[in-house]
Amino acid sequence: MKNVMVVIDESNSSYELLIWALENHKETIESSNVFIFATQPQNSFTPPTVLSSSVGFAQIFYPFSPNSELIRLAHEKNMRIALGILEKAKNICLSHGIKAETFTYAGEPNDLIPKIIQERQIDVLVMSAQQTQK
Repeated sequence: MKNVMVVIDESNSSYELLIWALENHKETIESSNVFIFATQPQNSFTPPTVLSSSVGFAQIFYPFSPNSELIRLAHEKNMRIALGILEKAKNICLSHGIKAETFTYAGEPNDLIPKIIQERQIDVLVMSAQQTQK
């Protein structure tokens, strides 16, 4: 039995690719374990930003840095988005009679995908060229 992984994102072309794979490689996919993967963007907050304003000849600086609550909220938002993307993809698979396992990780796709391929022993990878350029 083969392991097939489909990398998906929020773009329509990503869902179209999934549908194309389900319809045009049905025999392979039906006899395989199907995994659908969506990345979550990393919370890339820049180092503390300093905002300033002038009052006469004096300048007042307001350091800004994200606190742990802001980082947590951003992570939760990214997770909700990824889970929504995966739920839509899972429903597309189910409508084609395929039961797929979904999962998500935070990070850069170019770093995560090779690790996942090795860990899950993926035989077939389905992803668009646009996803490799992100």
